[in-house]
Amino acid sequence: MEINLGKKSKFGFIWAYSLIGTLILISSLFVININIGIENFSNTISLPVYTIIPGTLVILSIWAITRVHLIQLIPKKSLVFLALSFFSWFIAEQTWNLYEHVLGIDPYPSAADFFYLAAPVFMFISLIIFLKSTKKKISKKIILFSIVISVVLLIPSLVATFEVSSEDELFEVIIALSYPVVDSIVLVPSVITALFLISNRSFFWLMILLGLIIMVAADTIFLFLIIDEAYVDGHPVDILWISSYTIWTFMMFYLITESRKYKEPKELLPPFNKYGSKTIEKFGVAIGLIVINAIVAILLVGINFFVYPTSDDTILDFFSWVLAMMVLIFSSIVVLLNSKLNKTLQNRTQQLEKTTEELIKSERFSAIGELASRISHDIRNPLSNIRMSIELIQNSPPETKITDDIIKNKLDLVTRNIERISHQVNDVLGFVQNREMKKEEFRISSCIHETIESIHIPKNISIQYPKSDQLVTADFFQLQIVFNNLIVNGIQAIGPNNGRIIIRISADKDNTIIEIENSGPRIPENILPHIFESLVTTKQVGTGLGLVSCKTIIENHKGRLTVRNDPTTFTITLPNLTDSEKVEKP
Repeated sequence: MEINLGKKSKFGFIWAYSLIGTLILISSLFVININIGIENFSNTISLPVYTIIPGTLVILSIWAITRVHLIQLIPKKSLVFLALSFFSWFIAEQTWNLYEHVLGIDPYPSAADFFYLAAPVFMFISLIIFLKSTKKKISKKIILFSIVISVVLLIPSLVATFEVSSEDELFEVIIALSYPVVDSIVLVPSVITALFLISNRSFFWLMILLGLIIMVAADTIFLFLIIDEAYVDGHPVDILWISSYTIWTFMMFYLITESRKYKEPKELLPPFNKYGSKTIEKFGVAIGLIVINAIVAILLVGINFFVYPTSDDTILDFFSWVLAMMVLIFSSIVVLLNSKLNKTLQNRTQQLEKTTEELIKSERFSAIGELASRISHDIRNPLSNIRMSIELIQNSPPETKITDDIIKNKLDLVTRNIERISHQVNDVLGFVQNREMKKEEFRISSCIHETIESIHIPKNISIQYPKSDQLVTADFFQLQIVFNNLIVNGIQAIGPNNGRIIIRISADKDNTIIEIENSGPRIPENILPHIFESLVTTKQVGTGLGLVSCKTIIENHKGRLTVRNDPTTFTITLPNLTDSEKVEKP
């Protein structure tokens, strides 16, 4: 059968050779110990191997669970129960190490038995969930065939176990018989899955089943070794157990690597800096845990090789390895959960941003709908004035000149009404359109002068220009919209009365401040708090959108727009450039 390790053949070769090399290395160590003997084999080889490999398997299982939304080879629930089975075997092995290598006892039954028995049950549930997820109808013949194989393998083990433990207490007999029973139970879905995979090749599940078959074979051999009292630490049967853990460890790494092919959409994984997170916030937890792990490792090395360099205390060896692996496991859990929480927070934040944008758009369009009737009425009146003025001019006597007062008045009326329509249209466009900012460096006074030149200033109103100036980096065109709106509002507020508009520019350490004051009537107190809200206006012909657009533009520049009465003054506050933001003038 051709094994597909993915498009990255280089990874496939490295992965395969690493697995084979690890299995050969572990088998060689046990074979050398059996034939030649390795001094203190239990503490130097057996204990570390039974701690490191199952511990690594647990870490990779947790990592896989955090990436379950990207994993295609196994259903989520099936992966969770598979990880629980690996965790149960890890706890069982460490409990066994404690009894065997530290306490020098062999209690029966013990806590280790509970976890040894729970692991195949979790594996059984994982296989059942996988088979259900395939939605393939499994024939009764296959089920019956699987049950027959399991029973055939179960009977000799049950008979041998019962004969040996018949004189033990009932609870001890039940525990002893439970081992071959749970192995046989897990074999049923294993055989079904293996038969299913003949037509639906899945390298991942084939290797998981291979490890399971080796594990069941090791349990069966171990059972008969215990009956003959022939088992000792370092027996060849240990090679089978370690091989199972090793195969599963490599398969969980393979599963994680395969999940990287299915990357999350970029829009769901925005960069940290977009939300103000710095490098230390992103990697702070991982760095802290690395430091903790390094300190623990240094302490353990120091205790074992410097403080007690000649100690043969097995307790110290056991707790050193177990402590190191438990710290690694819990550190991995924290790092993976932290990473998952960060991604979830980013996704939620972006979803919130999208929802907010949609709500803003919805609010704008609903405002436009409400505005339609008002706009139609407001534009109809100046259009009627323009049409009447043009008709009067057309009906004037032939000798009438353009310099005549009547004609000049009518033309002025046309100009004012055109400006009125233009102002209303600009308010609506400024509210609806989202223009991208194009920042550049310029002087505020130049923007104000250019804005005023485009506005018709009545003779009854005077403009007092700012005496000072300030350099800013902003969108020149958008600030023109703001100045135009505020100055035209001032002109309309003053009306036919004599008045003036005063523009002041000042600055402090952090901000540039522009004040636009008009001598028109004060804004009513009941309207003042809502003056920057949509459709709020003090004018009979106003759209109620101009100041909303102005406030949005200023806030997009990270500034503020405020208003006060006595006299009516609009204040624009823009942040000054920092030294790093300043642009050198050409």
